[in-house]
Order: sequence, then structure tokens, then C-alpha cells
Amino acid sequence: MDFYKWFFLEEGRTPAGLFSLSHILTVTLTLAIFLTLAVFLGKRFKGNPKKQNLVLLISGIAIVVVQLSKNIWLLCETDNFWDCLIGNWPLYFCDIPIYVIPLAALTKGRFRQWCIDFLAICGLLMGFMGNYFAGNLYPSHAIVSFSVINALLNHSISAFVALFIWVSKLNKMEKRDIPFSIGILFTFMTIALIVDYIFIPIKGTPRNFMFFFHGDGTPFTIFHNLVGGQNIPYQIIIYILQCGYMGLFYVVYYWIMGLIKKKQGQNNLQIQDSTSSN
Repeated sequence: MDFYKWFFLEEGRTPAGLFSLSHILTVTLTLAIFLTLAVFLGKRFKGNPKKQNLVLLISGIAIVVVQLSKNIWLLCETDNFWDCLIGNWPLYFCDIPIYVIPLAALTKGRFRQWCIDFLAICGLLMGFMGNYFAGNLYPSHAIVSFSVINALLNHSISAFVALFIWVSKLNKMEKRDIPFSIGILFTFMTIALIVDYIFIPIKGTPRNFMFFFHGDGTPFTIFHNLVGGQNIPYQIIIYILQCGYMGLFYVVYYWIMGLIKKKQGQNNLQIQDSTSSN
């Protein structure tokens, strides 16, 4: 049997199917491995900036290599080089770590902190949503295939980095950084939308980066149908949903931190009262 045709082209293979047993088991096992490693390294390198940055750097290199391997394979298989190159430009929500993880490893100061906070907030969502709800992947690809393994690695690296950041306490989540962390997403979305519209004349249809024109099997399809497929209302909803997620995350985060501080304050008062009575 020709391994290239079996693994890469999937000739004669049966698609896994979205939410099939093989899909759920594969994703769960992969995430379990990556997240366990994130906890181990996060605890081991807590308080060690050099080692923490090394983990970010290696993760950044790994996710870029994963993306490049995908693009190289697609370009080798296509008859239309430029159409394939533009059409597979990493401009989806789950592609943002391809740019942000290396930036977090290679920059300093507040910009680095914005990148780290962004990854802490969005990385786990990308890892879980991108793996479990990949309606554009599992219905048409076999589990043991280049396309599935490449996507698994891409999304799982994002989840790994996010949990590593939380465990090693790299993120600060300062209120003054909120507009800038959300701004990373807003800027990326705007670039993707502009590219979508720029390339309409070339192919006659939008590229659908960030799912700005249709859901393509993702949960965004629900909202696309809700507005009857109208582009502008749907695109506004996409902005609200994705940027709103980050805003809501901050609200919940500060609410939980407030409860923790309140509980700690009550415990300190109880200790003081107990000490005074003795």
C-alpha cells in the first residue's frame, strides 16, 4: 500500500465523523497528554523566567512548523499555487497563536504581557472548541491522517500554552491591559475581514477567514441562519461573540478573584479574633 496516498491523500479511507467515538477519544487523549505536560512544566518552572520563556519559544516554533508543514503539503498538491497560498493563509481564530506565541516569547514589556494574557484567555477555548467542534474537519477526514494530526497538534499546542501560563502564573490580567489584549483579537479579526473582501474579485466569493461569511460547520452556523445569511449583521455578531468572550472572561475572572479575596479576608479576621481571645 502507498503510504502517501493512505496517510496524506486518504484514498479509500472512511471519514471519522464529527462526535464519533474515534473523534472524541482521539481528541480527549491528545488534550490529556498536552495538558498534563503543561501542568508538570508549569509547576516545575514557576519562578524561573528563563525556563518559562524557553517553553514559550519551543511552543512558538512548534506551532509555526505545524502550520508550515500544512501549507507546504497543500502547495505541493495544488494546481493553483497563489489561490492555494491565499486560501490557506492562517487567518482564523485558532490561527492567532501561530503569531502570538512567538511574539510572547520574543518580545518584552507590556506588549509581551498583552500577548500572554491573550493566550491565557483564549488558548484553552481554541484547544477545546477547535478540537471537539471541528465540523469542517472530522466529517471529511480519517482519524489517522495528516489533516487530522496537523489540526490536533495546532489546537493542542494552544491549549498547552494557555494552561502552562496559568500554572506558572505568567499572566497578570491587569485592568489597564484589557483593551490591548482584546485589541489583539479585534485587530486580527479586522485584518481577516479585509482580506476576505479583497479577494472576492479574484475568485468571486469571500475567503471566509474567521468564518465572517458562513459558519462552515462550526457553531457560528446557528447565528448565520438566525440572520438569514445577511453578511453585515452576521459579521457584527461574529465581532460581538469573539471579543465579547474575552470581555466576559475578564468579568468572571475579577468576580472570582473578588470572592477569593473576600474569603481570605474573612479567614484572616477569624484568625485575628482567635488570637485576641487567647
